[in-house]
Amino acid sequence: MSDPVTLSTTARTYDRPNIHRWLAAGHRTCPVTMQPLPKSESLRVLLVPNLTLKHLIDRWLLTGRTLSISDLALPTLKDNLLAGTDNTTVMEETLRIVRSLSPPGFCALLLRQLLRHSTHDDDDRAPAHALLVELTLDCLLASPSAHELAAALHTGIASSVAVLLRRWSLRVKTGLCRLIHIAADAMAEQQQLRSMFLGRSEQVMGALAALVHDGGAASDAALGAMSSLCSSDQAIRETAVAAGAVDALLSYISYAGHCRKWPPCAALLSRALETLELVLVSVDAGRQAMYARYGATAVLVKMVFRVPFDQGSGSDHAIGSLLVACRESAAVRVDAINAGLLTQLLLLLQSQRASPRAKANALALLKLLRTIWARH
Repeated sequence: MSDPVTLSTTARTYDRPNIHRWLAAGHRTCPVTMQPLPKSESLRVLLVPNLTLKHLIDRWLLTGRTLSISDLALPTLKDNLLAGTDNTTVMEETLRIVRSLSPPGFCALLLRQLLRHSTHDDDDRAPAHALLVELTLDCLLASPSAHELAAALHTGIASSVAVLLRRWSLRVKTGLCRLIHIAADAMAEQQQLRSMFLGRSEQVMGALAALVHDGGAASDAALGAMSSLCSSDQAIRETAVAAGAVDALLSYISYAGHCRKWPPCAALLSRALETLELVLVSVDAGRQAMYARYGATAVLVKMVFRVPFDQGSGSDHAIGSLLVACRESAAVRVDAINAGLLTQLLLLLQSQRASPRAKANALALLKLLRTIWARH
């Protein structure tokens, strides 16, 4: 390839002589994707010079072809990202090459590029800008180092991340949630989650809680991010509660519990129940938030024993949450009885598939509820 051009409709790059021959032969499709090309557009409009790749090819030829293309590319790619050019064609070319190479040391530059767009209003988001944001997220998700990614997600960018989570497209929201999830897990592996300051931002946790609460296509990714952030840092859990995490988790559990695709939802539902139990056990305000939500106890009672019953369904965590709440609140004990908790507990105790922890907590709940049980 000596004269690279990009087909504007499919973003595929070809050598100019070859694509000219293809089109001259009467083909009106992209050779790779077979997507039809607009008949009215001229070659000048269809074929856009790929200047970044052209520059790299020329440099490679000048070195006598002794260096790899990736070694030559990295300085140019970094310069393009640092410059933050408004030329969307050059930036798109740069991001596509970064995505294909997945080089280390680019996370901070990519995040800087991503957050440049957080100030754009809805009317300012041209398709070209949306494509750049999505390409940047793809590059970050392909990063070879989760720890580098976690280090880049520092507290100074929290407000910009929250804007992206609240106002951008579904794909951007989902990708950003996955980034947070990956980074939080990387920090947790080395017991360094305290370094994950992003989770201590009420703006970010509020945006994640809103996505979890909505139950839309981004809610599963948001749940993963929230769960990972809450997993081992008390300050993050307190921030999550202040941002509405308890109400969001209960809404998610209620929706997932009625999901027709129950088996595929089981792992996610279990994760939501686990996160809720962790928050209720460790944060007083979390329990108060649960008591304030109408029907919260009934939602958890329904999760104690479901048909078909499975250890991975989160039953352990539902019982754990109820045990914590019932020990503290007489009103919750009455609500639990009225919601049919006794029947649920007895069915679980008879099950061969219930875990020892679930059965032990079920017995503890029965003892706790004995006086109310007798009265009713």
